[in-house]
Amino acid sequence: MELSSPSQTAQSTTGTYILDGLRSPANQTVWNLYVDRYRPMLIAFGRKLTLSETDAEDVAQQTLIEFCNSYRDGKYDREKGRLRDWLFGIARNQIHNFQRRRRDREVQAPHAATDGTDFFAMQSDDDHLRNEWEAQWQDSVLRQSLAQVREEVQPASYEAFDLFALQDWPAAKVAEKLGITENAVFGAKRRILRRLREISTYWESEW
Repeated sequence: MELSSPSQTAQSTTGTYILDGLRSPANQTVWNLYVDRYRPMLIAFGRKLTLSETDAEDVAQQTLIEFCNSYRDGKYDREKGRLRDWLFGIARNQIHNFQRRRRDREVQAPHAATDGTDFFAMQSDDDHLRNEWEAQWQDSVLRQSLAQVREEVQPASYEAFDLFALQDWPAAKVAEKLGITENAVFGAKRRILRRLREISTYWESEW
């Protein structure tokens, strides 16, 4: 099974490519790549912190816009910090702003019902926010890596890996379903895991 390098497969979606393209407000193609890459993670981050779907989408959109504006204003220097850390800082500020607005509304409606499980009432410290952010980031890198591997390998190889490694089917059951040997199942898992490690390392540096 031949596998291309990350630079060959993903050369048009690197962080550098996206950042260079974001300098131009008219570059809709790069804006779409930027949104497609980071918006789902930002929404998942907000949802994990108990925001509603609508509120999480709003926070994600404002974070993306704020980062883009700051970058065009020259406030982000990739040599001085990772994009993931800049996005975290902006997302944290947007969530804190949302928290403040929500508390203001609650002050104006003191008898509003509450179940006492509000995230911000329990854990608003930055360490917890950063831990949640890192978890979402790692999940996004894994999803990106899996998507790239799926494009590179034969469908049967990926299905064997998916059933055996991700869905925890017994090797014998996978082999019977796909009409291959158990050794082929083990081999697919070994090759794809090796490739995932390579790609994940690459995306860690690019994200």
